[in-house]
Amino acid sequence: MLQRQVSPDGVVFYTLPEVVVNMQTADGRPTFLKLKLTLELPNADAVDELDPNMPRLQDMFQSFLRELRPEDLSGSQGSYQLRMEILRRVNLVIAPSKANAVLIEEMLIN
Repeated sequence: MLQRQVSPDGVVFYTLPEVVVNMQTADGRPTFLKLKLTLELPNADAVDELDPNMPRLQDMFQSFLRELRPEDLSGSQGSYQLRMEILRRVNLVIAPSKANAVLIEEMLIN
């Protein structure tokens, strides 16, 4: 279920559906990544661009995340790079609207 929250300064937080993907590993062992992401959007108008583009966003997440390896996500640098790469890709999909930030609410590698 998608959730929206509006902060007192008018920023909208939009929680995306949970994403689970099978990751690449050097030894071929099955490894899964589970992500729960929230987008920080400048206003409610930007939210209106997300719903019709959700199939494109889901496809982007699946394609991009499946190519990652567990070591790509290690440490704070890995989390930062993941956020920046997802933000860039989200903004390409919803242009000319724009998300301000990607917030990682949950990240589990199993």
